[in-house]
Amino acid sequence: MLGELVAGGAEGLVLIQDSVACEGRTLLKSFVEASAQRDESVHVFSFEVPEEEFKAGFSAEVTSRIQFHDAFRDPLGWAGEPHGFALGDFCASELVGRLTPGSPGPVTVVLDSLSWLLLRLPFAGVCQVLPQLPRRAKAAGLKIARLVTLVHGDLHHFGQLETLHALARVMVALEPAPWNVSQGDEAPRVAVTFHRKKGGKVLRKKERFTLLPGFLLKQLGELPRDGVSEGDRSEDGKASPTADPAANLTFNLRLSEAERRAKESVPLPYQFSDKKKSSLLQTPTSQGKIYYEPDAADDIDEEDPDDDLDV
Repeated sequence: MLGELVAGGAEGLVLIQDSVACEGRTLLKSFVEASAQRDESVHVFSFEVPEEEFKAGFSAEVTSRIQFHDAFRDPLGWAGEPHGFALGDFCASELVGRLTPGSPGPVTVVLDSLSWLLLRLPFAGVCQVLPQLPRRAKAAGLKIARLVTLVHGDLHHFGQLETLHALARVMVALEPAPWNVSQGDEAPRVAVTFHRKKGGKVLRKKERFTLLPGFLLKQLGELPRDGVSEGDRSEDGKASPTADPAANLTFNLRLSEAERRAKESVPLPYQFSDKKKSSLLQTPTSQGKIYYEPDAADDIDEEDPDDDLDV
């Protein structure tokens, strides 16, 4: 499913959530690469890395199709650069004003990263801009096909992440593959993808992938439901036998057949015998009565039962 989304199946807000254990900027660049190859107009607003670092790894053909808006060099607007993008410019109207229609086709907008904005602007204000941007662009005669954003999950608490997940049409949470051996950019990674379709149906898949040179996505298949990786399977496709954790213990965790029979023959304390059940179910022959014997200090007056009260 992730490959289909990168190839153009993703629409609306696409949220890529990474962490210290598994970075997500290369997957963000994979969306940029695929959009540029489809001759879409790509606008990148970069806050965390400079333009040269973000464009590293792209071919000259792809780089020529990217319109870069640098918010890294002068984030507060003190230098007054004419083509810079300052923190105070983050609003729907200002963003639409930067999206000059380079082609009549759809536009892909990339925010790198949303965490940089959330740590410096009010959370509610940033969340309001995200759905307003496509509507403002439509009113201006532009079509934003997708808004791809990167968020660092380690920097935000659970409530904020849940709010962002609710706004997104596609959410990709990245995890490192625990069984991979290779290191570097082509190391396998795990993507937990949620795709909310227009009809309200939500698709969820957990799959492995790797990124080839040029940020080309290569799918490695969906993760098995039994949680066993492909490297742990034998040649016939079955899971390889694992070591018994109770094999070399100094005490026995299992019962023999005789011990099991002896255990099953012991009556449980809450189980009654047939004789006791029949005695409890028998109807009593006489009704119960209450007998009261007054103490010597009791002063019982039948005519005035409350005589002993100090009223």
